[in-house]
Amino acid sequence: MSTKDDRPTMTVHEVTRRLRSEIEQRALGPGDRLPAERDLARLLDVSRGTLRKALMLLEREGRLWRHVGQGTFIGARGRPKADGLGGAIDLTSPAEVMEVRLMLEPRIASLAALRATLAELREMEQAVTRGQAATETATFEQWDGRFHRLIAASARNALLLALFDTVNAAREGELWGRLKAASLNPERRKLYARQHARVVAAIRDRDSAGAARVMEEHLATVQRHLLR
Repeated sequence: MSTKDDRPTMTVHEVTRRLRSEIEQRALGPGDRLPAERDLARLLDVSRGTLRKALMLLEREGRLWRHVGQGTFIGARGRPKADGLGGAIDLTSPAEVMEVRLMLEPRIASLAALRATLAELREMEQAVTRGQAATETATFEQWDGRFHRLIAASARNALLLALFDTVNAAREGELWGRLKAASLNPERRKLYARQHARVVAAIRDRDSAGAARVMEEHLATVQRHLLR
């Protein structure tokens, strides 16, 4: 008789691919909820431990988000409620956003240098490569956003990640979009991609101080171009 242990072993990345396929087949869109973990594990015929790792990878990509006690949802985590820190989003400016990013993200990069896994480093490198290959601002922005969030997730600090997401939500406004469109040309996209590659190199070398330094240099460059 076949037992649970007889099933073929799938890697986390294979399960991730199957999850993406399942989402597409079900035509799930932003805000839709995935089946419960136990049902997904049964459907994909994998252990819940492997499934959770695959869900974590998709969450780091911004393809889904999880709410304890409520389930797993398609798309990026929703914008914070307009109270407390979340309420500041409607009152802030691009200048303030860049000030906070300069305070927050170098420290995040320094932690990522100590905690990022090899799988996470490969994802960062892929984001850099896709950003370098981008020929349109919108595509570059997509990979730029993914790159910075991958680093934030790999820092392994839930509160820092929540702060990062709150600050990142402030970058979705119309004014921010106009400033980005006006400041981001092909030459600057190439410059930012080279700076991204330097950040990843420092993280791969486990150079905590170096990762913080090059991230600060990168954000200072973005700040200068954006606000000029």
